[in-house]
Amino acid sequence: MTAAPDRPTQLIDAARSLFMEKGFAQVGMREITARAGLTPTQSYRLGLAKEDLLAEISIRLTSEQLQSITAKTKPRPGETLQGFVERYLLKLYQSDIQNIKIRKESAAYGWMWSQKYETRIVEQVIALLKPISDALAEHGLESIPARGLAIWSLYYVGYRNAVVGGGDANACLEMIRDSLALVLHPAA
Repeated sequence: MTAAPDRPTQLIDAARSLFMEKGFAQVGMREITARAGLTPTQSYRLGLAKEDLLAEISIRLTSEQLQSITAKTKPRPGETLQGFVERYLLKLYQSDIQNIKIRKESAAYGWMWSQKYETRIVEQVIALLKPISDALAEHGLESIPARGLAIWSLYYVGYRNAVVGGGDANACLEMIRDSLALVLHPAA
């Protein structure tokens, strides 16, 4: 016998489903509450506004990435630094594109999140970049925080290709490959 999900989880799951179906702006809290099987009063007492639900969904998606990608993706023997970073980013692109509808909504409405969510999301980005920063250190590169920020910025530029132009993961990576080579060069 499995335990029933707790109320916040019910609300977050309902919001995820509705945001995937209709988009963030087209869904109201009453609809989310009804889908979750809760009353508006129960929802209100949980203290989760619609933008909080979107932040929680984004955090959960990134947690899934951290579990499935960062734990399993290590440099292969003899693999170049660029080869490893590209392979790692390709996996992130594939995961984000699989959840593109929610990721689009998060990018569009993330400015509404409170500082507590921003802090959690920044912590997750740092965790996502850890395998890359470890590889940079292993290859003796300097300025790892700056390179990490540059790599994340490039990642986002490539990802915008998928969001705006409907590109696939390989197209996203191809878009940033030359710039990535500059960031990964020892003299950069």
